[in-house]
Amino acid sequence: MVTFRDRLASARAAVADAGTGPALYGLWTTLAIGLSVSLAGFSSESITRLLVIAFLACQIALRSTLARALPGLPHAVRFVVLGTLLAAVVEGFHMISKPVFSSLRIGAATSLRQGLISYGLDLLFTVPAYLVIFAVIWWFIDRCRYTLWQYVIVMGLAQALGDGGLFFFLNAPAMLVFLPYPMTNYHAINVIPFLAVRDHLRPERRAGVYPYLAVPALIGTYLVCGAIIKLLGRLSGLESG
Repeated sequence: MVTFRDRLASARAAVADAGTGPALYGLWTTLAIGLSVSLAGFSSESITRLLVIAFLACQIALRSTLARALPGLPHAVRFVVLGTLLAAVVEGFHMISKPVFSSLRIGAATSLRQGLISYGLDLLFTVPAYLVIFAVIWWFIDRCRYTLWQYVIVMGLAQALGDGGLFFFLNAPAMLVFLPYPMTNYHAINVIPFLAVRDHLRPERRAGVYPYLAVPALIGTYLVCGAIIKLLGRLSGLESG
């Protein structure tokens, strides 16, 4: 019987076989996470990130099983649905630190009922945005050729910058040393969907510069979706002006 430890060891071996790039990125990520947590302590933000990383580690260990989920759906729909479902889980981790609106934040004094209502409201605003975001990612992966490593970096970077990271790093360039820390948030929602469909993409995909155009496209998508969410939040009274 294959144990969880065996699966995790297999995942580590796969990363090692991929070359020095993933190994160096893994080292950078580990150092960024360790330094961030040591500086911030076990704040709500740190706990959220550690939960996301644990969730990602479980996905890596169970990647073969998870990549076979929802086999009856068309490939494009399957990709978008898997990504959105994983994003919904990660949104749950963010409810204790930075939900879509600060008024929905779950704290120690929040009742179970109120917490579920807040989480449901968060998903009401964020799920439609993730459906659009993953539809944009699908458009690129079905037309541009990505290796797994290239996909991980390009899409992780694009989503991290699009989801507020662009302005944060422009205001504090020195914080780029911690870039892999927020990128893990998006690895936890976009890697499994790619593994699920990468063998079913059209063969005549473009290489060269085209795969990297996903970065500005996703930044723009996040900005538009974010602006709409903020507007709707203000109109509903969940977001202060």
